[in-house]
Amino acid sequence: MSTLLVIQAHPHIENSLSLTVGEQFVKSYRQAHPDDKVIIRDLYAKKGVPPLNDVTMEAWRKQKFEEPMTDKETALLKRHEEWLDEFINADKYVFINPMYNHFLPAEMKQYLDLTAVAHKTFKYTSNGSVGLLHNKKALHIQAAGSEYHKGGTWGTIKFLIKKALHIKSNQSCALMDLGDMYLTNMMKFYGINDVEKLFIEGADAHRDQRQQILDAALAQAKSMAKDF
Repeated sequence: MSTLLVIQAHPHIENSLSLTVGEQFVKSYRQAHPDDKVIIRDLYAKKGVPPLNDVTMEAWRKQKFEEPMTDKETALLKRHEEWLDEFINADKYVFINPMYNHFLPAEMKQYLDLTAVAHKTFKYTSNGSVGLLHNKKALHIQAAGSEYHKGGTWGTIKFLIKKALHIKSNQSCALMDLGDMYLTNMMKFYGINDVEKLFIEGADAHRDQRQQILDAALAQAKSMAKDF
């Protein structure tokens, strides 16, 4: 039995493309893998992601030097440990989010900061950092109003050529999706090299095609869930 951890970073709204596709993926995954455990981690839940703030830093300092901590500090570190253990113990990950200004929602960035812990998800060596999470896989489901990945590698090449020749263009490309690049790099930093992508793009740029775009993504989610 494997454990699938679904990390959901999206406000609780209706008609969300990324949430709709994410829900379809989870539904299809449960049907294809009935013995697996599925955990939904909602980063927009009431308590939110355990913070990295002044209280956290002071609690870590006290923990390091074995000094007594306040109840607030103890409770905060307990939440940190619970969330980190949940991440480490999972076998598969699904990250669901909308693109916010070419990046991830702040809650997703905070979650990745929380899970980037030396000697837990990576370690330092004389040859650089090495990931500690092996034989795991991840999927990134992301919705964006414009199109960034449709052109593939050739689309990126055309984008760079136009930039180099100072040709004006409203074209977007994968290089402008800083959030997906960051998430993918963090997974590899942890040792997770198997990272799949499911992008729902262009629904705002092409409003008349919104349903077709959603339908195509739902079909892709069903297909990907079978072998994930």
